[in-house]
Amino acid sequence: MANINGSCIAIGNFDGIHIGHDVLIRRMIDLSKETGQKSIIITFKYVKNDLKKSSMNIKYINSPHTKFEILKTYGADEVVEIELDEIVSKYSPEHFIEMLADDYKAKNIVVGYNFTFGHRAAGNINTLRDYQDKYGYLVEEIPPVKYNGIAVSSTLIRTLLNEGKIYEANKLLLNKYTISTEELSFNREKNIGFISNKSSILVPPDGKYLVRTGKKYYNLKIVSNKNGANLIFDDIVEGNNDIVFIDKV
Repeated sequence: MANINGSCIAIGNFDGIHIGHDVLIRRMIDLSKETGQKSIIITFKYVKNDLKKSSMNIKYINSPHTKFEILKTYGADEVVEIELDEIVSKYSPEHFIEMLADDYKAKNIVVGYNFTFGHRAAGNINTLRDYQDKYGYLVEEIPPVKYNGIAVSSTLIRTLLNEGKIYEANKLLLNKYTISTEELSFNREKNIGFISNKSSILVPPDGKYLVRTGKKYYNLKIVSNKNGANLIFDDIVEGNNDIVFIDKV
């Protein structure tokens, strides 16, 4: 980290990058320009099954690859994925803060109002404030961004998707809800994709959906079974493009 002014950092899991995340990240980038600091987006990557949200039956909205690619579009100086392995996942809140100060030269830290960190999520925005003087940074809290009076969160979007409310979820996401082809095994002779229950990616409930792959639109039928979900397309799927969900039909 060569910047003598240190770094301005936005931290979050950033699952299903939504309008609230957008406000947070853009504020960090603006602050980095105001202070002449390096801009860094820090997110997390679960590397063991027992550390993944899916082990608690909570599925991700974005695949790690999709999330990383969206975060790169902000043009921050660096996008960092911290691997939550058996060691890092057990860091105390202060140990985690020490890492931000030492490894990333944090001088400004921007987080959401509900941000938690450290072993068993023991740290929060107040913890960050408590250690400001000791580690020489300033923390800025981004209040909730609301839509129709409700705070926008990954949990809200996950709920909408689990209810098949694609159109409503897409209003809150920066990019329309998408299933990456890396999550699929595909039978091109039958125009059927399959996502195993072992996948950590959320799949909408059974039903019919309007989707797009590449420039072509399809009617997609989702039929689940004990092993996973079949994604049945109404026409020949060309190319290897991600599946962008438009609405439920």
